[in-house]
Amino acid sequence: MGHRISVGLPTVVEAFADRSPYAVVFEDDGESAYFYGLDTRLPAQPVLDAVHVYNVGALADRAAIDDVEIVWSPDQQRVALLLNGTAHAAFDFAAHRAYCRSNFPPSSSWSSCGHSWDESAVDFLDA
Repeated sequence: MGHRISVGLPTVVEAFADRSPYAVVFEDDGESAYFYGLDTRLPAQPVLDAVHVYNVGALADRAAIDDVEIVWSPDQQRVALLLNGTAHAAFDFAAHRAYCRSNFPPSSSWSSCGHSWDESAVDFLDA
């Protein structure tokens, strides 16, 4: 279990890797939720990329999401955002790739191959 949340109430959940320079932030600002990937070696602008997780107004049942968990791969080069135990977004820092089920935004300068979902991005969760 991760952090208990109430969808639509402003929430920030941070997770810092302890053996790599990476960090991630989940943020629900009351209207939408994003997952940010950061490189802590870049103090002026540490955000490498951001992916969309959900729009609060588009959720049929806000109470259906109440648990946010952030899980790092053993080498801390990949990380997954789980909502109620299901992966919804991920970062692969070594491959410079971000993934999300919403595929929004379609791409970025950091993740030039796009943000489309790929189950292999979170295969470390099965280990």
